[in-house]
Amino acid sequence: MDNIVFHSDRFEILIDVRGFRPEDISCKISPNMVEVFAQRQETADVVGRIISLSRNYQLPQNVRPENGDCYLSSEGVLLVTAPWQ
Repeated sequence: MDNIVFHSDRFEILIDVRGFRPEDISCKISPNMVEVFAQRQETADVVGRIISLSRNYQLPQNVRPENGDCYLSSEGVLLVTAPWQ
């Protein structure tokens, strides 16, 4: 579930990151891009695997990234938001 919503005063991106802990997730908002990366490692006996998620969203030029933020809900949904200029 990736959902992008444009409001009159801000944008919101909702990303399903269930299965990742807050410390597994990196979120960066720049003037024209949102970058989200999550990675965790699972080990079972001698076999291990890495689970990762990577999302990049191009933003319009009128975003104020310095006032943006990322929130992780208890249900595992990451909300990325920033206001318009």
